[in-house]
Amino acid sequence: MQKDARTNESLDTPSLHRRDLLAGATLLAGATLAGVARAAEHHDHHAPAAGASSAGTAHPYSEATAFKRNAALVGTINDCVAKGQACLSHCFETFVAGDTKMAECARAVDEMIATCQAFALLAANDSAVLAPMARACIAVCEECEKQCRVHEEHQPECRACADACKEVVAGAKKLLA
Repeated sequence: MQKDARTNESLDTPSLHRRDLLAGATLLAGATLAGVARAAEHHDHHAPAAGASSAGTAHPYSEATAFKRNAALVGTINDCVAKGQACLSHCFETFVAGDTKMAECARAVDEMIATCQAFALLAANDSAVLAPMARACIAVCEECEKQCRVHEEHQPECRACADACKEVVAGAKKLLA
């Protein structure tokens, strides 16, 4: 078997050289440009006819409003989730150390995180089932707050989580009012 001194590869085996890479890159760039041109043509085909109004915008889409209706609530819920994750992480640290007195807190926080994530998603979309989810979230957050308050004097993560749950409950009740 003969060796190529430049690449230290067998001449019987195809190898990739710079010119092969350049040729491939050129083909890829051409295909990409063709795809962009087709996409632009498709977009122009579906654009509003000349003279048609799209509310003074350069595109035919409407303004996003669903998220804006509940943006503050979504922020409150997401803050609660973040504080709950910190609290749950701390609970796990105590478990590793052999201390299980925060087990009920961890269970409540775990349920709160899952419920609040779903609640945030529904609130962001201004879902038709937002009200029932708000009621469920109130119940879960009140239980989480109760469990976290047990440890709040010694665990700042529990205090922060309990306070955040209280804020979510207030926001959810305001939504239901």
